[in-house]
Amino acid sequence: MTLPSFDDLPLKRPGPPYNAWGLFGDDDELGRLNLITPESVKRGRDEIKEGIVINLNMPLSLTTLHPARPELKHTINHRNNCNDDFVNLNTQTSTQWDGFRHYPYQNYPEKGQYVYYNGQTSEEAKDPNVHRNGIQNFVKHPITSRAHLLDIARYLKLHNRPPLESFASTTPIPVSDLDACAKEEGVEFLPGDILVLRTGHTENAEKLTAEDREELAKRSLRETCGLDQGEDVLRWHWENGIAAVVSDNPAYETVSPKGLQLHQVFLAGWGMPIGELFDLRELAATCERLGRWSFLFTSMPLYVNAGIASPPNAQAII
Repeated sequence: MTLPSFDDLPLKRPGPPYNAWGLFGDDDELGRLNLITPESVKRGRDEIKEGIVINLNMPLSLTTLHPARPELKHTINHRNNCNDDFVNLNTQTSTQWDGFRHYPYQNYPEKGQYVYYNGQTSEEAKDPNVHRNGIQNFVKHPITSRAHLLDIARYLKLHNRPPLESFASTTPIPVSDLDACAKEEGVEFLPGDILVLRTGHTENAEKLTAEDREELAKRSLRETCGLDQGEDVLRWHWENGIAAVVSDNPAYETVSPKGLQLHQVFLAGWGMPIGELFDLRELAATCERLGRWSFLFTSMPLYVNAGIASPPNAQAII
């Protein structure tokens, strides 16, 4: 299909800023995943040259810096000479997909009101008996397509520029860096492609001491590196036909007190999944060694009706 121009947004009027509600029907629950077609999957297949399979998931036991998200609890139940186990986890503690019921437009249409993709109310989104916009849709229409790694950490190093500050929002990634990095890597986007963004956050997070983690968890504003916020960033993603975004940092965008967050538009406005805290180290090293930054991306989240988020169970095949 031919997407409307970014300048045509918002589609639903009156409606929240930049929304694309109704583009795929008023009852749609897939959003930008509708752009993943058999053709985009076959483009990903055609990127497989070496047959190298790379894990993109951090351990579920990852130590979280988010005080509201407890760490995984794993119990082994030994019975009758065999073992079962129990896993209790917050689905957003480690590598994760943010689903469409996770983060709404804030204070729309007025203060204290929140609205999710295609107009879903807050009351519906927090009701486990209402399956609309649940993470199960990411299973029924798996997030599998051609993907491109934009290795911003590598790009900055090659150009003798300072690395991103992982735990601050003072070095946001501008659109100009996305374009320049894609050009140097030979990456060209088509509708249905997945964008994978490496900031170098994982390496910096692993250097933290226990005391560092404790102090970071106490912050009232959990600032982090990531993409800049603004209309030019939204336009860039829309016009490049991105179906889903993935990063190695906690939020994809910078976490800062600036204006309209990408989370609101991507999740609640367009229905575009956001992947966070992915392990991109082996992928980045392999892409650099091969001189190719495009590959087949596959993900099969947990099949939880009305789910808010999920570990992605993701891999890259090059």
